Amino acid sequence: MTALARRISVVLLAFLVANALATVLITVCMLMEWSETLRASGTHPVRLAVGVFGLIASAKMVVAALLVIALAEHFRIRAVVLYAVAGGVGFAALAADLGMPASASSATLMGRERDIMTGAGIAAGLVYWAVAGRQAGDWRDAGRAPHE
Repeated sequence: MTALARRISVVLLAFLVANALATVLITVCMLMEWSETLRASGTHPVRLAVGVFGLIASAKMVVAALLVIALAEHFRIRAVVLYAVAGGVGFAALAADLGMPASASSATLMGRERDIMTGAGIAAGLVYWAVAGRQAGDWRDAGRAPHE
């Protein structure tokens, strides 16, 4: 397997792990926020997790996330702050796109949805960095001899 193919495999694995973590964090936090409402409506929490956050977040975020990953790989950017900020901004934008309000109002359940999404995005960025981002661009040097 070539260095590029190995790197693509690591990047995809890291993206999936980071996305799974973000989905779990969003689900747990939302369930804590919405526990009374869910209990009253009879909605099962797993349905909420898979139906709303897992599928929507994955589908809407994949292109933007892969663009950031490709740029970081190309320019060999390994700064943990980049991945944390990109994840936070990306998930905050996703929350806005999904119509989640920035603060509590009479039209919302709790008003902390964007905070939860942003925090999950930061966590996802950190996990991605830990798995793959800290070695961004290393695949280019795999075939070359070290300079002496």
